Amino acid sequence: MGVVPEIHASRLLAKTVVDNRGRRLGRVTEIFVQLGKEELPPVVALQVQASSWLWRGPLPFRLVPWRCVQVLVRQYLSLSVGIDSLPPVATPPSPPPPVPSEWLPVRRTLFDKQIVDLNGLRVVRVNDVKFTEIGDTLRLVAVDVGLRGLLRRLGLRPLVHFAESHFGLRLPDTLIRWQDVQRIELEGNGRLHLGVPYERLARLRPADLADILEALHTRERTALLGALDPAVAAETLTEVEPEAREQMLARLTPEHVLRLLQSLSPDDAAAILSELRADRATALLGAMHPEQGEQVRALLEYPEDTAGRFMSTDFMAFPRQMTADETIATLRRLRPPAEEAYYLYVIDDERHLLGTVSLRDLVIAPPEQPLGEIMHPNPVAVRATDDRRTVGELLAKYDLLALPVIDEDGRLVGVVALSEHADEIFRPARRGWWRS
Repeated sequence: MGVVPEIHASRLLAKTVVDNRGRRLGRVTEIFVQLGKEELPPVVALQVQASSWLWRGPLPFRLVPWRCVQVLVRQYLSLSVGIDSLPPVATPPSPPPPVPSEWLPVRRTLFDKQIVDLNGLRVVRVNDVKFTEIGDTLRLVAVDVGLRGLLRRLGLRPLVHFAESHFGLRLPDTLIRWQDVQRIELEGNGRLHLGVPYERLARLRPADLADILEALHTRERTALLGALDPAVAAETLTEVEPEAREQMLARLTPEHVLRLLQSLSPDDAAAILSELRADRATALLGAMHPEQGEQVRALLEYPEDTAGRFMSTDFMAFPRQMTADETIATLRRLRPPAEEAYYLYVIDDERHLLGTVSLRDLVIAPPEQPLGEIMHPNPVAVRATDDRRTVGELLAKYDLLALPVIDEDGRLVGVVALSEHADEIFRPARRGWWRS
């Protein structure tokens, strides 16, 4: 097959198609590629529609298998077969001939659509699509998201050449490899259809997913959140800016929001509930698992913008008589997250905070030495009613990664970790519905 080595969809579309005897069929109006196991999808068919001056009334169209294409040059596309050998035409309002579900219509599903660049971790809009001949097959290799691609599609290539030749202006192609593209497409019922490779999107860090969600339109961001695993979606939700999070939660059903809340730690669940309308938050709180609901309610009882409101109730506390060897064995068994294991807290039988032990202290201590002898007594701590400013000042002054939170009687009730709560500590003050 004689073809140009590479071509953009904008140039292939509207190209004139003739059969092997030079008879004109019409112009290309759609390009189908086949999704599947191959990394770069091959072009499998073209939709060709009769030109208006050749036909009166609704314009008929037909599917032309790509294997029938013999010559593809800049001016036209020539077939190796005659019109009579092609599938029959379809004339509106008759429905178009069915195509396999794995066939992707490039123009309809990619042009001007938002996609996720999995390499650059951003949401971009497709302006054009690039095909390259590999072997004897034309394959989709990249999408163009730059200004050059848009101008090419609008038929303004001469303007680009003029600007480059006369003013030295360079408009490079801004291409994203097809392997790094995640399509986001809403189906007719409003549900999200995620193209390959969805698994890579689901494996992104919650903070990166949050950036992607915020860049999408409202419907797409809500649908994407609903398509993620509940635990991943819940963690991602905590990273989203409050305004965008409020919009997403408003579009989710109460059952869906409840599933997300139950996947979160009590402090994260409390933070989200405090941003909802009072009636909706109260209903969700009542529907939560009793134990989690009680923990969340206890956090919400603290005044807004105090340590008690955003502290974590997940921390590692041990009695002072426990030995270093026993503590290490417990940590191995529980496997706590890094932010919980960095500082260990020593308490008495009534949960009064006595001291702290670092992992380094624990590792180098004799195995039989009790924590009461290893710990650093009189640790820096904040009260649950202390405000955010106090928390931030103490973290900065003593160069700490976390601060224990105690109640009025000195009992350990939570921990504020800088890595987990930097946003709450340093954001502007706000007021919520729970306390005024």
